[in-house]
Amino acid sequence: MREFIGVFLSMTLAVSMLAGCGGATGAATQQGAAQEGAAQEAEAEAAEDKAEQTVEAEAAAESAEPAAANAEAKEESQTVASAAEGELKPLAALGVTGLNGLRPMEEMEETEELTAEDTDKMDRAMRAYTPPADSLLVNKAKSYHYYSEMNRDQQAMYDAMYMCATDPTDPDNITVAYLSVDPTSADFAEVLLVSYWGLLYDHPELFWLYNGIEADMSFGAPYQQPGNGTYMVYCYFEEPFDDFEEMMTKFNNAADEFLADIDLDQSEEVVAKDIHDKLINEVTYNTPVMEDVTQEGYSNLAHTAYGALVEDNKGTPHYAVCDGYSQAYVYLLQQAGIDAAVIVGVAGNTAADAGGHAWSVVNLGGDWYEVDSTWDDAGTLDEAVNSIKDSDPFSYGYYYEALTDAEYRSKLEHALCYLTTAEITNYEPDDYYNYVTKDQKYVLSLSSSSVHERASASTAGYENYGLLMDLAPVAEGVLFKLR
Repeated sequence: MREFIGVFLSMTLAVSMLAGCGGATGAATQQGAAQEGAAQEAEAEAAEDKAEQTVEAEAAAESAEPAAANAEAKEESQTVASAAEGELKPLAALGVTGLNGLRPMEEMEETEELTAEDTDKMDRAMRAYTPPADSLLVNKAKSYHYYSEMNRDQQAMYDAMYMCATDPTDPDNITVAYLSVDPTSADFAEVLLVSYWGLLYDHPELFWLYNGIEADMSFGAPYQQPGNGTYMVYCYFEEPFDDFEEMMTKFNNAADEFLADIDLDQSEEVVAKDIHDKLINEVTYNTPVMEDVTQEGYSNLAHTAYGALVEDNKGTPHYAVCDGYSQAYVYLLQQAGIDAAVIVGVAGNTAADAGGHAWSVVNLGGDWYEVDSTWDDAGTLDEAVNSIKDSDPFSYGYYYEALTDAEYRSKLEHALCYLTTAEITNYEPDDYYNYVTKDQKYVLSLSSSSVHERASASTAGYENYGLLMDLAPVAEGVLFKLR
């Protein structure tokens, strides 16, 4: 089979990676390393009355912990808004780096027509193929949202790809989809895009197929079609995926171990919160992969649930970017019997600086809720604050104090958990996310305004993702709030 399959002029799926996806806590303040110092607005305010601010900073430096006591803070304190007598003033926000965008979807090749002889060989191979008794693909979802929203052709293509994916170790494993669209047409390209991304976001356990990271699925169409408006498309792997059993075993074991100490007998909203909390505690945001715009970076397992639950390409455990976080969260929820789906789009402090991002929606009590586990992970915010430890020890002392306050940190780590689509699209934190310093001199917030926009036909560069996002659930649930 390997010998003749290689001569087929087939179409290999050309796809893209979610390349940016910086982490943040409640906003884009957690996008990798922060800019040194504080926001320009606060600096301008400080510059207008430098003398008065220096006096205030000296007083604050005597009581701030741990870095505010540093004598150098008297000079550095221009980056902190002064406290007028008897009033609390806002502490300047950390600067942020921008989000990288999604890598544009490459144009897909047209399917090539197979000769009658090639088609006959494929049909005989399908009849001779014996599927494995037990599949290593495990998913306990009650339903698959994107599949349920697809049309007949999309579902047929999805089914064929999934059946083929159950055993990628044998090139004789060939499946066929019967469609009403010509596989050489632009309409077929849309069917394939929707079914492919829908399959991967419904089934995060297919991490190895995600953008062909470990295995490439190919497609071919017979020269002689059945006719009467019916068309056939074959799905197959030209090369066997030799590491399938080893990687799937590691993935399945990791998921089981993760859920072992989650009490699944609790209510859905509590189970979903517990999974969210454990995930952001175990996973570290993979800044090197986020910054790697080469093909190697786009093909890293950090973009998958495997990177979050097992390891990235370099063997670093639990090291992922946004699509890894979101797919891992969805998969773990599915294993707990909770419906969830991956959302793809752009996000940032504002629409102007928004770049490629992925997050999730979860169904609780029959209603959908938005969850961004990546930006809820305060671990990268720790790194951002630590980056100003030497350059601005005065401000660092207060930020450190806030981040090590258990109650305030919990607020940050649930800022983008259980929101409506309207709320997360234009997120505006209120006074709930303010932190009053222990010396009662400053108020600061490590949660800032942000936008999350789903990909659509009008999202420049991400239009192809919009085809699937048209099927995504809109979150309107308001019963469960984590505040």
